[in-house]
Amino acid sequence: QNRDSSVDNWDHFDASHLSRFSRHRSGREGIAVLGFIVPEGGVESLRVKYAESHPKLILPGSPRTYSGAKVLEVFAYYKGEKRTSDVDPGTVLRFVERLDHRDWVLPGVEKVDASFDGLTSPAYCDHWVSNVVSRTGFIDTLHDTLGLSPKVHFNCGVVAAGEAQIESTVTGNDPGLQTDDREVALRDQSQVYLPINNALSEVGHVHLYLEEIGQGVQHIAS
Repeated sequence: QNRDSSVDNWDHFDASHLSRFSRHRSGREGIAVLGFIVPEGGVESLRVKYAESHPKLILPGSPRTYSGAKVLEVFAYYKGEKRTSDVDPGTVLRFVERLDHRDWVLPGVEKVDASFDGLTSPAYCDHWVSNVVSRTGFIDTLHDTLGLSPKVHFNCGVVAAGEAQIESTVTGNDPGLQTDDREVALRDQSQVYLPINNALSEVGHVHLYLEEIGQGVQHIAS
């Protein structure tokens, strides 16, 4: 439900965002937001890049400044080719710049101590896979705004299983981390991998996903 706070009216909790996502995902559930923590000055720097190269993707009213953080939200995809097509108002990329260490993930979310049963293993995000109409357009958009660049082209970019054919590219950042410590490598979240798929045939899971649901995050892996 809509939230009202005497301290902050946190827009990211507003029910209108869930309604918009549902309308443009054929009413299906899914991953509506990919969130990233950015350093000091990161929100303004990204706002400028989006405003210069992809202004249509910026959500109305964004960025927003709260008592503990700045939040920039942008739509992830265009409906077709970059710049020339309309915005796909489904999946959102959210960038959070913390002004207060207590806002550790998102304004309005409080950190609590967690207890485990001794059998549970921690999981850390490894990659987020998108199914899109224009793979190259999304790659270019991420490069223009976030500086991401392709890391892997599967089998020269084309993957086939029977009659099902897709193109797939993994794009990502260059955090500069170098370590031989397995625990550090496992827990470190500075490396971002975003595999991106588009369909080449009218059969297979990517084609059916796009036809039945629309563009979006197919899955995440930890």
